[in-house]
Amino acid sequence: MAVRRADLNKCIGCRNCVNICPMDVFRFDEASRKSVMAYPENCGQCWLNCPGRSLSFDNEIHAYAVTASR
Repeated sequence: MAVRRADLNKCIGCRNCVNICPMDVFRFDEASRKSVMAYPENCGQCWLNCPGRSLSFDNEIHAYAVTASR
């Protein structure tokens, strides 16, 4: 299951998702005072700690290719 943005209007700008995410999925947009998802993730800590309930889960599982660094 992957975390998705359910409703951006419900984002209260608390930055919990930005601060708690171990996968560095979220960024904070100062202009809109909302968090922005860089990509969906399978973790779920952000969803559990979202007081505005702007995040949700879907049934998709995401995998990302590992690339070699040079």
